[in-house]
Amino acid sequence: MDIEIKKSLIAAILQTENEEILEAIKNLLKIEDKLDFWDQLSLEDQEAINEGIRQLDEGKSVLFDEVKDLIKERFNF
Repeated sequence: MDIEIKKSLIAAILQTENEEILEAIKNLLKIEDKLDFWDQLSLEDQEAINEGIRQLDEGKSVLFDEVKDLIKERFNF
């Protein structure tokens, strides 16, 4: 297949708004939807992650060794 035909196909795909055609092309080319893990998280989990990032940005963090020591003290490990 020559490059001009490929260019024409690409142009036609970019111009179409027909979802059925786009879905058929996607299926023919075996293109799978890539799901973003973020969209699969609950709103509560997303908010908790965003809160953690905000705290890190503000310099509010605890070193791993400090956490280990706190757990040891609290649970007598």
